[in-house]
Amino acid sequence: MLDTSVTNTTATRTRRNARTFATGMLIVALAAAGTILGPTTAAFADDYPSWDDVQAARSSESAKQAEVDTINRIISDLQQRAAAAQALVEQRSAEDEAAQAALAAGQSKADSLAASAASWKEKADGSSKQAALIAATFARSAGSQNITSLLLGSSSSAASDLLSQLSSMGKLSETISGIYDQAKQDANTSASVSAQAQVAKDALAGLAAAAQAALEQAAAAQRDLIAALNEQSAHQEELNAQLASLESNVATTEAQYQAGVEARAAAARAQAAAAAAARAAGMGVSVGPVSDDQQALAQELMDYVASGQFRGSYPDHIFEISYIAAGKSVPNCGIDTVILQAMVTAVRAFGSAAVSDINRRCTGQIEGAGTASNHYRNGGGHAVDFIGAGGSGLNGSNGASISLIKTLDPIMPYGSGLGQRNCRASAGNEPNLKNFSDFADTCNHLHVDDF
Repeated sequence: MLDTSVTNTTATRTRRNARTFATGMLIVALAAAGTILGPTTAAFADDYPSWDDVQAARSSESAKQAEVDTINRIISDLQQRAAAAQALVEQRSAEDEAAQAALAAGQSKADSLAASAASWKEKADGSSKQAALIAATFARSAGSQNITSLLLGSSSSAASDLLSQLSSMGKLSETISGIYDQAKQDANTSASVSAQAQVAKDALAGLAAAAQAALEQAAAAQRDLIAALNEQSAHQEELNAQLASLESNVATTEAQYQAGVEARAAAARAQAAAAAAARAAGMGVSVGPVSDDQQALAQELMDYVASGQFRGSYPDHIFEISYIAAGKSVPNCGIDTVILQAMVTAVRAFGSAAVSDINRRCTGQIEGAGTASNHYRNGGGHAVDFIGAGGSGLNGSNGASISLIKTLDPIMPYGSGLGQRNCRASAGNEPNLKNFSDFADTCNHLHVDDF
């Protein structure tokens, strides 16, 4: 903070720290209510101005201008940090893609060389066996007769025939020798290619380590981006309000600001509840037509969040939906239209729903199945884990799970994934599936994807 006309700097700092703590508690409370969604982190700025600071800065024009400059600097800092975090995500993502491509190319090369070495060895072995077989046959044929006796004791015609045979046998010997030579060349080639294959195989360890490091750096950059965006969201509105209060000479107090925040939140909740009630009244037990517009779907879901009908668990992925609802494009945080439709359908059909996972690429999660997870593959956002519907928890096989499966199955693309097959097999209640193709998964949620 820049110095103002407030003389008791210790008291001012205490008030500021108290305000920072209060803001942090507000974020926690809102997160629990599903309003601020996603991981939060400590303030990027060393300090945020309190409303007492804003009031105190009115003592003089210089103090007021200093506070305006401070607030503008903090706002700019938040924006720059978010922009820098996004640029780093793009850089780390490109490095990760290059490292994964290098690993894949290295694996392909190693596999190709290994297959080629095996082929050359098989060819060399075949040539050696062929040469050995012909040589053995030749030896038996030549060894069964005394060539000198046959030449001396035969007529000139017979001797001529024998010499002709010997000539042919000489040529055969040359053939055998040629086969042996070829077998030796093939063996040398096999050894050379095997050595190359081993070098390529040895290089895989380094490529794999580089790929893993790049993946972890990309995930860390993604988490930092989300933290920066959440930090910006948590403070931007209050900073703007403080700035407006100073620039318009309206002596807004913290109580007035908080009252305004609560009034807007209450109005949003009331509007969301009214919209949800209207939808429910118009649809009866049917989910009705579901939009294919991503932003409209996301906005409907955020209405359900505001009305308490839709929530996420930790780590909370619902902020991903809020980005789409606001028309904001955040790297690696997309959600496929089908998955948005599935979540909307679940809330409409059961009155409420809760989820634990959507796009793990967005949150930088590489645990469990890692990049092979359907929550991560193909850019992420092609899967959702439901943990509740209609006030009941889901384990993949209980009554609420079966009801949700039957509700979603007709609207999902053919071949879409459904988890918890093993859970239903144990319970003996696997329903007939039209579009879902199910697989085994842990029995503490219901996994749905559109792969």
